[in-house]
Amino acid sequence: MCFFEILKQTIMQHGKLFSVMVSLAITIAVTGTSISYAVYDVPNDDAGCPENCRQIPWKAGSDVWNGGTLPVYPSVNCTVGLTEGNGTTDNTTAITTCLTNAASSTAVKLPPGIYYVNGSIYIPSQKVLRGSGMDNCTQGTTPAPVAGSFGGPSWSLSPSFKGDTGAGAACTTLKLGASGAVYIVQDQNHTSAIRGTALTLSSGYTKGSTSITASAGGHGIVANDWIVIYEQPDTAVPVTATGTYGTCTWCGESNLANRLMSQIVQVTAVNTNTFTLSRPLFYTFKSGLSPGFRKLTWWGQKAGIEDIKIHGFADGGNPLMSATGVLYPWIKNVESYNDRDTAKAFHVFTQYIYGGEFRHNFFHGQRATSSDRAYGIAFFFTTTDNKVEDNIVREQRHVTAQESGGSGNVFLYNYLDDSVYRYGTDWRDGPRWNHGAHPYFTLVEGNAATSGGVDHSWGSSSHGLWFRNWFWGDLSGFYSYPGPPTAFTSTNPSDSFQAVRVDIDNTYYSLLGNVLGRTGLHTTWSAATYHPTTGCANGSRSVPVVYWVGCDDNGGSYNANAWDTMIRHGNYDYKTVGVSEWTGGADHTLKASYYYTTKPSFFGSCAWPPFGPEESPTIKTLPAKERFEGGSTCKGTSSDTTPPMAPVNLMILP
Repeated sequence: MCFFEILKQTIMQHGKLFSVMVSLAITIAVTGTSISYAVYDVPNDDAGCPENCRQIPWKAGSDVWNGGTLPVYPSVNCTVGLTEGNGTTDNTTAITTCLTNAASSTAVKLPPGIYYVNGSIYIPSQKVLRGSGMDNCTQGTTPAPVAGSFGGPSWSLSPSFKGDTGAGAACTTLKLGASGAVYIVQDQNHTSAIRGTALTLSSGYTKGSTSITASAGGHGIVANDWIVIYEQPDTAVPVTATGTYGTCTWCGESNLANRLMSQIVQVTAVNTNTFTLSRPLFYTFKSGLSPGFRKLTWWGQKAGIEDIKIHGFADGGNPLMSATGVLYPWIKNVESYNDRDTAKAFHVFTQYIYGGEFRHNFFHGQRATSSDRAYGIAFFFTTTDNKVEDNIVREQRHVTAQESGGSGNVFLYNYLDDSVYRYGTDWRDGPRWNHGAHPYFTLVEGNAATSGGVDHSWGSSSHGLWFRNWFWGDLSGFYSYPGPPTAFTSTNPSDSFQAVRVDIDNTYYSLLGNVLGRTGLHTTWSAATYHPTTGCANGSRSVPVVYWVGCDDNGGSYNANAWDTMIRHGNYDYKTVGVSEWTGGADHTLKASYYYTTKPSFFGSCAWPPFGPEESPTIKTLPAKERFEGGSTCKGTSSDTTPPMAPVNLMILP
């Protein structure tokens, strides 16, 4: 056996790199023998669940149904009956009339100005509510950075300016009263009508399968119907609705905690009791866990919100925007400000949606961060193949959250920052890609975020892939944010400074090529804890944590299930100032993306991928972050797809 084969086996056995740099682009020659190492890929064996089935063919949003771009409906102007101005005259009826009268596949366009809305606006199926813009306001000024120990960058999108009014207005704002809300087709109270009778499956429920068989006839399913597939909890994963705060009674398909893993698919053909599916199944279900399905009947499809500002002017019992029981919804180029101090009144609330796309938005500002408040964008119950891409989400408690299930959703190239509990605590917070059982096969790629997090508040999750993100374990700014005086007071947070947070019972995660930590802000990474197992030290500005993995929601005792089932491969961290673990094996060159084959067009001339361990490490411009900070260096287009260099400064933990 040659020297390189011995070396490669040794590396694979130990799962770490002994000061060896390998790259697909580099060929090493010794004694006349050369070898090139392959690009690393996470295990992709459909028959190898749960440990070795860590990929699915991710495809989400408009990529599923419209060739990768959202429809552009022609505009029809809505002016009749509108009362523009920063007043209290309700425009709900006027806007509703425009939407009702518009033809199918039309965008109802509101002129520039501020329009008070104190009722429910329902956007019908195959229609769009469109403003005249959300980021081109001509009046008002952008505030300077807030003074204080945390400081902060200036911003191009104002955190307090609500929009234009009167002469010279250029952008459109909906000013929502206590009863004001915008619904894509249907409101959040209409879920039961979309779900049919629960039926059982006899076969075909294995990962990768595109054919399933019902146990009996009389199912009523025909070609082009949609179904949701599920099973009872598999304790071997584990799949559980029980977490730190008790059992999640709303988690799972149709509020049933015994149907936590679920997936929405379309039936493309029916042969007696056998259905052909539009997408392969994401996971192998077990015959002993009562795999089943039920028909879904959508309230509507292909409807959205575009080019508008949404101002949460008053507390009320509604989300600012929401979609329930909708096929292919979207929200694009929308700025929403100041969500409400009311349960579930998030910026964006979704449940039972498929193929939705949420892109190029700016969601920010909050009145409270107590329980069930201050979410940027939230997914409830079964949601599948949805895309959240190129957004800015700031000043929320949970800037993103998947709650009570979901599968195959992707979060790509977003800027997610300054997440914090304001009331009674001093915790830094962040995205929660699990905040209620049991999301699985979530792809998180290319984001710049305060952290990467899945909690144990209301149960488990599994099989997430986090690739080439920059998780700071820190915050960029100070949170004294213009708004209601009593709502925006805070001390600087000092706890929960973690780059990666994966609580107990979140298993079979794969973390590849991420950058963990950040210099120049508030944390001292040289004093960081790499992976606490005793007492689950929470992390502070002076002693942050690289991997807070295997702990419970509030710390407490340590359980190794999350850590032992996790692949940590090629992550650069600021504690060891290098890549300390290659637990996936000897192949250390990383691909550019698990979602795209070429650079996405919205990157323009920006380098892609933006983050990774290469170059000790790679930190390039993220378009969403640049947009917030007012930069313009990457505008335009570029065909640059140069692969990243091999990682350098690699080491073993001392």
